[in-house]
Amino acid sequence: MELDDRHVTATPEGVRLDVVLAGLGSRFQAYVLDLVLQVVAFVLFDLAEGAAVGGNSSETVQLIATGALSLFAFFDFVGYFVLCEMLWNGRSIGKRAAGIRVVRVDGGPVGFFPSLIRNVLRLVDFLPSAYVAGMLTILVTPRNQRLGDLAARTVVIRDRMAAAAAVPGQAWTSSAGFSASTGSQAFWAPGAPSGTWLPPALMHWDVSAVPAPELAMARTFLANRAGYTPEARQRLAADLANRIWPFVAGPTVPPHPEAFLEMVLQIKGARG
Repeated sequence: MELDDRHVTATPEGVRLDVVLAGLGSRFQAYVLDLVLQVVAFVLFDLAEGAAVGGNSSETVQLIATGALSLFAFFDFVGYFVLCEMLWNGRSIGKRAAGIRVVRVDGGPVGFFPSLIRNVLRLVDFLPSAYVAGMLTILVTPRNQRLGDLAARTVVIRDRMAAAAAVPGQAWTSSAGFSASTGSQAFWAPGAPSGTWLPPALMHWDVSAVPAPELAMARTFLANRAGYTPEARQRLAADLANRIWPFVAGPTVPPHPEAFLEMVLQIKGARG
């Protein structure tokens, strides 16, 4: 019996993505930490502004100071989350600590506009007080979504990442980045056996930061790749490799997409 709320989506190629939704407790824990950081930033800005203005009682100066403080409050409340979610793949500092992240309902990265929508509507979720509206919608919606999530078509999921994230290699944003390079395949061939043994060239790789949903998709793809058309197989392999590449530390030259996915899964299987 499974007690966790789960969210299942499928890619056009038929790969099933099954993730565990974050509950109210972990989301509240993340928000409290983020709120503390936001309050600290606001207080520091207020103190710095007060020191800069000093004893100047000019009405114009006071008006500018009030406007600047109000503008900072908005960017502190909304921009903090958007910036963090863009830089850290759907995670704020609080979400990273709680082991959760934001994704689109189709399992893809949250993106700028969905992040902006869900965080601007946080103002509505905060009503009538102390986040009551947001908590109620999380409890009653089937995918644990607050109003901002419903409008932006996002969900918050549990993220089984290692506590200390690896330093990622260079990110690649197109299949050409993978297919153009074959230098890393000298020690590897697609279909190589998995097990507890690792080739020396893979010993320094760190895959502990690769999210569980991406690992599950890679396993499903590799198990079913023979059934895809060549075009779909190539496109999906490149997409999965591009998703996983930023979370892997060690390699500097990206191998063939399918070889890369097999490497990651073999390392994960050998190290657990």
